Amino acid sequence: MISRFLAGLAACLLLSACASTPAALEWDARVIRGELANGLRYQLIPDHADAGRLDLRLTVHAGSVDEDDDQVGVAHLVEHLAFYSHGGHPEDVRARLQAAGFQQGSHYNAVTNHERTQYLLSPPAGGKQAELALQALATLAFAADYEAADLERERPIVIEEWRGGLGVAERMNGQRIAAQRVGSRYPAHRSIGNREAIEGAALERLKAYQQRWYKPNNMVLSVVGDFDPQILRAQIERAFGAAEAAALPDREHLELPLDDHLKVFRVQDSQSGSNQVVLLFRFHDPASRRQDELGVRERLIDRLTLAALKRQLRRQARPEGVTSLTAVKTQIGRRSEVFGVAAGLRGDAHEQGLSTLLRELERLRRHGLHPEDVEAARTEVRELAERMLAGSAEADFAAWVRKLNDATIAERPLLHPHAIARHTLAALQDIDGADLLARLRRWSGSPDRVLQLSAPGERPLVLPTEEEVLALDRRIAAEPLEPPAVPRAESAETPVEPPPAAQAGIIREERSFPEQRVEYWTLGNGDRLVWLRQPGEGGRIRLQVETAAGFADAEVPAWQAQFASQLAAQALPPFWSAAQQKAWQEAAGLRLSVDQQARRRVLVASAPPDRLGELLALYRVRQTLVELDPDGLDEARGEFGEALRRRVDSRRAEQDRVWQRLKTGRAEDRLPTAEALDALTAERVRELWQRQLGAPATYYLMADVEPERLRELVRRELAGIPRGTVPRMKADERLAGRREASLAGALEPRTSLQAVSFAEQPWTPEDAVHVAMLRELAREALKARLRGEAAGVYRLDFDAELSPDEQRILSELRFVSAPQRFEELWALAQETLAELPASLDESRLAPLRERLRRQEAERLRDPATQFHRLVLSDRAWGDPRYLARQAHLADALQLAPMRTLAQRLFSADNRAVLKVLPQAAQ
Repeated sequence: MISRFLAGLAACLLLSACASTPAALEWDARVIRGELANGLRYQLIPDHADAGRLDLRLTVHAGSVDEDDDQVGVAHLVEHLAFYSHGGHPEDVRARLQAAGFQQGSHYNAVTNHERTQYLLSPPAGGKQAELALQALATLAFAADYEAADLERERPIVIEEWRGGLGVAERMNGQRIAAQRVGSRYPAHRSIGNREAIEGAALERLKAYQQRWYKPNNMVLSVVGDFDPQILRAQIERAFGAAEAAALPDREHLELPLDDHLKVFRVQDSQSGSNQVVLLFRFHDPASRRQDELGVRERLIDRLTLAALKRQLRRQARPEGVTSLTAVKTQIGRRSEVFGVAAGLRGDAHEQGLSTLLRELERLRRHGLHPEDVEAARTEVRELAERMLAGSAEADFAAWVRKLNDATIAERPLLHPHAIARHTLAALQDIDGADLLARLRRWSGSPDRVLQLSAPGERPLVLPTEEEVLALDRRIAAEPLEPPAVPRAESAETPVEPPPAAQAGIIREERSFPEQRVEYWTLGNGDRLVWLRQPGEGGRIRLQVETAAGFADAEVPAWQAQFASQLAAQALPPFWSAAQQKAWQEAAGLRLSVDQQARRRVLVASAPPDRLGELLALYRVRQTLVELDPDGLDEARGEFGEALRRRVDSRRAEQDRVWQRLKTGRAEDRLPTAEALDALTAERVRELWQRQLGAPATYYLMADVEPERLRELVRRELAGIPRGTVPRMKADERLAGRREASLAGALEPRTSLQAVSFAEQPWTPEDAVHVAMLRELAREALKARLRGEAAGVYRLDFDAELSPDEQRILSELRFVSAPQRFEELWALAQETLAELPASLDESRLAPLRERLRRQEAERLRDPATQFHRLVLSDRAWGDPRYLARQAHLADALQLAPMRTLAQRLFSADNRAVLKVLPQAAQ
C-alpha cells in the first residue's frame, strides 16, 4: 500500500513537473528543415513569387575568436583561400563560378566575423544553377586543397582589405572592444587579424583551423527561392552527404570572463569628436537565450526594462555639461550580456557625467521605474503584437532571406509572425513594474563593471581610479534622492484643429496629359501643382514640395541657410505645443520630413487616402503661422557651438579645404566661426526664414482623388500662401581643366585616391540608363584589373551619374593602396577606364538589356518609381514625357550610344585628383 502510494505520489510530481516545463518555440511551418546523417542541418523556404531566383547561405559556426593564439587572422584567410579549392575539379571554385556567369559581390561573396563565417551564393540563372551552387559550397567547406602559391597570391589582397579598413572608426571600435570585452579573446582576435599576422600566416595553420572547425555538424545551409524541395534535398545530399562529422571543440571562449572589479578605460583618438562617459555592467544570462516560452518572457522583460529606462533617462534633469542620457544592452557569445548607461557631454564635464550616471541608477534602483513609463512600454509592445497578429504573414523573397539569415545567426527558430505575436501577448499579461525593477537591479548590480571615458581629439582627460569611482558610488548611495521626474501628461493632449486659411487663392491655368494621367496646375501665387492621378505606396497619398531654397544660396553663407532651415523645420505655430502637433498628426496619420539640399529644399509627406485636406492644411500652417522660438534658437546655436568645439581633426579639415579648392577654386567652411555664430541674431534668422519659406513652390502630388475635391483644397490651402522672389542659387562651380594635388596627412600606412570628372551631356532618361549601366561595367572592370590581376586594392568604388540638375556626367573614383604601389595602380585604373569603350560589344549588352527589361516590368508597377520619374521629367522638361518614354528604356540600350558615352565617362579634360599620403611622406 505504501509503495503504491509513493509510486502514485511520484507520478503526480512527475506530471506536475512536466506540466510546468516551458513549451519549446516552434519553427514556422513554411520552413522545411532537415539534417543529414553527418549532422549538417538545412533549412529551406520555397518562394515561387520571383521565378527562378535563388539565395544560398552556408553558415559555419566558427570565426576569429575560435582561432588559437598562433592563428590570429587565419579564420578570415581561410574564407579567402577556400575559393581556391578544387575538390577534384581542374578549375578552382572561383573560376568555375565565373565561367558560369557569377560575378563577385553580386553573385558570390563571403564574410567572417568574431563568431561565424558565411558563404553566400545568388546564382545568376537561379534554380537552374542550384546543383552547381551546392557543389561549390561543399568544395568551399570541405576540400581544403588550396596550395602555398594560392596563399601568396591572395595574401596581398587581404592586406589591402586590412589597409582599406583602417581609420578613426576602426581605431575607436578597437578601443571599445578592448574595454567592453576585456579579459576575453575578442580584442586580440579581430575579424581580419592584423598586418603582421596576415603576412606571417602559414598554410598549415589555415588548414589546421579549417580541419578543426569546418565540419558538417558545425554548419547550417539556408536556401530561399524558386525550387522543388524534393529535388533540392537530393542535391544537398549529393553535395554534402559524403563529408564526415567530427567531435567539435568546446566554445567557452565565446563568453566574457567575469570578475568583481571595475575597470577604467580611455577611448580616445586624435581624429574623433566623441565626448562621453559610459558605464557598463557585464554578466551571464543564459535564460534570455532559451528558445522556449520562458525565454520569450525573459527577452520581453529585457525589452520593456530598456524601453522604460530610456524614457526615464531622457526626461530626467541633467546638470550643466551633460547633454544626453541613454541606455544600451548587447549580447555576446551564447550567454554573455552587457548593459550600459551613457552620458553625452559638452566640454570637460566628465565628472558631472559620471556622477549623473551613478545617481540616476541609484535613484531608479531605490524608487523604481515610473508606472507610466512601464505602461507606455507595455502598450507599445502590445500594439505592435496586435498589428502583427492582424496583419499578413506573407513575405517577399528579400524578406525571407533576411528573416532566415537572422534566425541562423542568432541560433534560434524562425517563428511565424502570428506565433511571435501570440507568445508576446501571452507573456505580457503577467509582466509588471516589479519585474522590470528586479531586472534593472540585477543588471546594475553586477560587480563586473567597465568605465569608458572619451574626449574629443587630444583634449587632456584624467581617468579616475577604481577606488575613486567606488567611493563616489558609496557617497551617492548614502544621499537622499527624490523620485524620478514625473512624465509629462502628453497622452492627455487632445488634437487641436489648425485655424482656417486667412485667404483663399485661385488656380490660374490647368493643363492635362491624359495618357500619363498627369495634371499641371498653375496657382495664382505662382506655385505649381503636378498631379499624378493614382494611389501612392500602400494606397497612401504622397506629396513632395520643392522650392529653390537650398543651402547653395548665392547671397547667404551655407551654414546660415542650413541653420535657418533647421529652425524652420522644428518651429511650431502659436496654437500648438509640440505634444498637440504630434497628437494632431498622429490622429490624421500624417508623416512629414524636410531635407535641405544644395539647390532645393524638399518637404516629403504622406497621408491616408481620406486625409488630403489635413495634409495640405499642415503644410499651409508650417509655411505661414510658425514662429521663432528663442529657446530653439539658443539650443541650435549651442549645437553649432558644440560642433565647433569637436572639430578636432585639423588634418581632415585641411584635406576638405584642399579638395574644395581643387574642384571649385575656393573653399567655403560649412561651419561658422565662434564669432560669426555669436553675431547671428533672431532678426537675421527671421529674415532668412522669410527668404526660404517665401520661395515659390512646386507640389508633386500622387493621389487618387476627385478633381473637383482637389481644386477646392488647393484653392483653400495652397493658392493663397504668400510668395516672394526665387532665391538665386550658386551655379555649378566645378572648374574645367585638369588639377591635381598631394597632401601628406594620413595617419594610416596607405595612400588614398579621390578623383572626380565631369563631361557636358544633356539629360535624357535613355542616357541616364546608359550611364548607370556603364557605371556597373566600369566597377567590374576596375575590380578585375586592380584587385583580381594586380592584387593591389581591396576597397574601390567608382560612381557615375548623368545629373539632371547639372546636365553633366559626374564621375568619381576612390581607392586606397600601399604607398609604394599607388602610382602603378592609378595608371592602371586610368588605362582600364580608357579601354572601356572598346571592350563593349553586343555579347556584353544583351544580358544587361534582358535584365533591364525584367527590372522595368517591375518599375512600371511601382508607385515610388513612377513618382520619382515624374519629378525628374518635370525638372528636365516641365512635362511628364518620361512616363511616356519609359516603356522603351530597355530597347534604347544600344551599342553605339553606350560606346559614345563610355568615352566621356571619366573625362581627362575636366578632372580633379587628390592623393592623400601617409603623414611622414611628402
